Amino acid sequence: MRSGFLYSDDPKVSRLREGKAVIDETLGKRKYRLDDFNLERNIGCESTSQIWHVTLNARPEESYALKFFNKQTVMKTDFVKYVQQEKNAMLVLNDPGHPNVIRMIDTFRDEQNVYILYEYAEGGDLWEEIKHVGVPDGYIARILVMQLLRGLEYIHEKGIVHRDLKCENIVIHKGSLKIIDFGTSRFIKDITNKEHGHAEGTETRHDESSMTCDHSNCEGKCMRHPVAKIKRKFKNYVGTPNFMPPEAISNIASGCAADLWSLGCTIYQLLLGMNCFTGSSSYFIYKNVKDNTIEFPEIFDPDAKDLIIRLLLTDPSKRLSLSEVKKHKYLTGINTLPQPTGKVGRFDALAPRLRRTCCKIQEAIFDLTIKRENATEADHQEIVDAIVSLEHENIPSITSAITFNYSRTKSQVEAEIEEANKYMVI
Repeated sequence: MRSGFLYSDDPKVSRLREGKAVIDETLGKRKYRLDDFNLERNIGCESTSQIWHVTLNARPEESYALKFFNKQTVMKTDFVKYVQQEKNAMLVLNDPGHPNVIRMIDTFRDEQNVYILYEYAEGGDLWEEIKHVGVPDGYIARILVMQLLRGLEYIHEKGIVHRDLKCENIVIHKGSLKIIDFGTSRFIKDITNKEHGHAEGTETRHDESSMTCDHSNCEGKCMRHPVAKIKRKFKNYVGTPNFMPPEAISNIASGCAADLWSLGCTIYQLLLGMNCFTGSSSYFIYKNVKDNTIEFPEIFDPDAKDLIIRLLLTDPSKRLSLSEVKKHKYLTGINTLPQPTGKVGRFDALAPRLRRTCCKIQEAIFDLTIKRENATEADHQEIVDAIVSLEHENIPSITSAITFNYSRTKSQVEAEIEEANKYMVI
C-alpha cells in the first residue's frame, strides 16, 4: 500500500458532503450501502482503489475507512484475486481479532464498485511519523517493535503470510500499531511443496521457426507460422522491492520466513527513517538485496544491529523465528510491558524546526539519486553544510544517521553510474 493509506496531512481535504444525523432503523439489519456514509476526505489511493475517511450519516461521531475498488478497473488489470484475498484474509483475521491488526467491519458492492469497510486509524500511517528521522527514543522503539511482533505472530498463527510488511502498511490507532493491507497476502496452506526452494512458475513456449506457412492470408494466426510466446506466472514475486527477500525476487516461496526478512527491513526503517536496501531503480535494489549489502550508521544500537542482521540472512531457514526474536537481547524485559497510551511515535522531544531541517536534508540526499551525474558540486556542498549545521543541535544519533545516508547514497550513485556506463553504446 502506498504511503498515505488511512491518512492525510490535511483534515479538510475533499470534504464532499455535510448533513445532520439521519435516523435509519435498518442499520445493522442489512449490508451497508455507499449512501449510508458521509465522505469526509480522501486518505489514500492506488492504481485500482481509493480509500476515504467516512462517517455514518446516522451516527456522525463514528469514523471508518472505506476502500473503493472500481469493478471495471479491477477486471481490466486482473486484480480480482487480490481483492478476494484481502477480503478472505480479513475474515480469518477478524476471528477473534488482534489489537495490532486492522479490523474489517463489512464488505458490500454496487454496480460500479466493491467496498471494504475498515476501522479508522486516526493516527495515520507509521511512515508519515518516522520518515527521515526514525524513532530516536530507544524505549519507544522497543515498544513499537514488540507490537509489530505481536501482530505478525497472530497473522502467522492464523495461517497467513503478509508478504508486504513495511512502515507504510502499519497505522496508528488509539496508541497502538496495526498492520494493514492484506491484498498480496497468502494462506500458508496454499503454498505447495513444489514452490519451496524452486523458482515456481509455469512457462509455455512455442518456437517453431523451422515451420513455414503457405497460407498468405493467415496473418500469423496459424500455428505453423513462426511464433515465440512465453507465459510465466510469478506467484511468489510479490511485495515492495526494498522489503522483498532474495528468494521472492527469484520467485521462490519461503512461507513465514519471507515476513521475517521484511520484519528486519521494517525494524531498520523504523529506527532510522530510511530503507535498508536502496537504489535508484528496482534493478539496483534487487542487486543490493542479492548481495546482502547491509550497512549501519556509526551510532547505532548494537543489539538492534544484531537483531536486524540475524533476520536478514539470505538462507530463509537460518533467520530468527518470531519466538527467537521475542527472546533477543534487544527486546528482553519488555514482553510483559503494557502498551503505551496516547500518541505513539510522536516526536515531542524533537522540535518541529529540527524535524523539518532533517527532512529537508534527507530529501536533498534523495534528489541525488534522481540527478545522478547531473548533480552539481553546489548540490553536494549544500548537503554537507546542512549536516555540519545539524551537528550543533546535539542530536548525535540522528546526525550520524543522516551523515551515513549521504555517504551511502553518494557511493551507490557513483557505482550505478559506473555500471550503467559499461553498457553504453558509443
